Amino acid sequence: MNKIETIRCLMASGRSKEVLGLVEGVSDWPLEREQAQDARRLRILVVHHLRFVSEFGSSSSGCYKGKRYLTPFPQDFEQWLLSGAPEVLLEDLEALLVDHPL
Repeated sequence: MNKIETIRCLMASGRSKEVLGLVEGVSDWPLEREQAQDARRLRILVVHHLRFVSEFGSSSSGCYKGKRYLTPFPQDFEQWLLSGAPEVLLEDLEALLVDHPL
């Protein structure tokens, strides 16, 4: 199973918090300045999406938390997956699955 398939399986099995931990645990990667802005924006939206799904589930299209209306970003998450999920290392996914199999 490749990196993207593994992430999709983790998400499908309700393990978005683990994916979030992997995304937040890796530092920025070297890119040209123009690309870096887009990559940072996408990473931020992916983190927000994973936090939302971790708390409210993937079936919700948005909800209130206190006075704030929160929404997921599934299109941006998909775009991030299509870009190869650059912040997540295959080795980290493999180690996660050794400790916590699907």
